[in-house]
Amino acid sequence: KLKPTAAERLIWGEGDGSSLRTYDAGFGLLGGLICWENYMPLARMALYQQGIGIYLAPTADARDAWQATLRHIALEGRCFVLGCNQFVTRDMYPTDPDIQQELQQQPEVMCRGGSVIISPLGEIL
Repeated sequence: KLKPTAAERLIWGEGDGSSLRTYDAGFGLLGGLICWENYMPLARMALYQQGIGIYLAPTADARDAWQATLRHIALEGRCFVLGCNQFVTRDMYPTDPDIQQELQQQPEVMCRGGSVIISPLGEIL
């Protein structure tokens, strides 16, 4: 992770990107960025320049705009993009009494998923 977000900034500093690498999995070069880093064009370029073939983009962002971002990355990098996101409901949270009042104020579906695989031409597969 290159740029801490929100409360992460209390503990972690920023990275410089020099350690961004792809991994040869035998069937192609894998690599990726996490969450907000996918909006950083120079970080993406570091992976494109290494010939990335399968770009992994895990996030907690379930907005429709997220899939548009991943389609752009697929087209820009001419690579497959795998976007993964969790599906979370209130019932999946622990029954800790300290969080129940706040939890009941949340919608039943707290994170709606939205995992997707996109071709190098930007098409959802």
